Amino acid sequence: MAKYTIISDVGQAITNILRDKLIPEPIDKSEKIGICEPKDRGDYIVGIHPYDIKEDLTAQKREPIHLPDGREQDPPSMIELYYMISVSSKAQIEVKSAEESRIIGKIIQVFKDNQVIPQKYLPDDSKIEEIPISMIPLEMEEKVKIWTMFGESYKLSVFYLVGPVAIDSEVVRKPEKRVETFIIGTSQRIPRKIVQFETRITEEDIDDEYTQDYAEENSEEEEEGLEEDEELLDDSEKDIEDEEGEDTSELDDLFDDKEEDDESDEDDELDDELDDENDESDENEDLDEEIEDDESESDENNNEENDESESEDEILESNGEGNDDTDLESNSDKNKKN
Repeated sequence: MAKYTIISDVGQAITNILRDKLIPEPIDKSEKIGICEPKDRGDYIVGIHPYDIKEDLTAQKREPIHLPDGREQDPPSMIELYYMISVSSKAQIEVKSAEESRIIGKIIQVFKDNQVIPQKYLPDDSKIEEIPISMIPLEMEEKVKIWTMFGESYKLSVFYLVGPVAIDSEVVRKPEKRVETFIIGTSQRIPRKIVQFETRITEEDIDDEYTQDYAEENSEEEEEGLEEDEELLDDSEKDIEDEEGEDTSELDDLFDDKEEDDESDEDDELDDELDDENDESDENEDLDEEIEDDESESDENNNEENDESESEDEILESNGEGNDDTDLESNSDKNKKN
């Protein structure tokens, strides 16, 4: 983690490590190594040119940072820094190219042996860890484009990637408030806090009468404070128990009213069923009476028919007897005439 000054800190660290490793050979003075523009390098033989900054997209999504005081800080920005290091010797034309090649070789050796920038080359007030540095294998066309971007013709140079490095965020959020719930009608209680006081007295203080009196006064005050705290805690517990009792009594009343309503509904249903059964019995009795009336009527009809049949039989019998007498009389008359 680092502040927003990490970019300048990394440039200064690269300068420090080159001044440490390139002095006194192949360069005699440290003032000839520094950060500059390729077009305006002054007296610098070794010029360090920062030319690009990119976000590190390979880094995984980071979670917020939890600070010691409970606050949360947004995750840092991860960036990559790109540097070009060139050499421009002040020597005569006969030895200039050889000297530049010797200096470039030494720079490559330094960063090969130190693939991580040591902490001692970073500023003293920085809290960042060791930073990796590696050479970038660029084609000649890409190198020429970079030099053209600065408005210069190509010179012998090497290119390095530093990082990724982190820049801390200044967005800090307070922790969210925790909501405590209390369920009515349960045995949930507030945890009791135990307050303890401790006093330490050395043997030298015990011999002093003043310190003894002072200790006694403090102990009495502490005892009184403890008694007051216990009384407050007892009162709070009693209030909570009273509230729980009231809540439970209200719930019991509600349950009793509900049971009475259920019993009254069941009694009403039973009364309705009994009424329905009585109605059915009355209907059955009416049907029985109708059936008896029909049977009595049928018996009377049968009796009447029997009486009629008997009277008809008597009439027939009487008619038969009259006919026999007339026949006899007619037969006697005929015999007399003969």
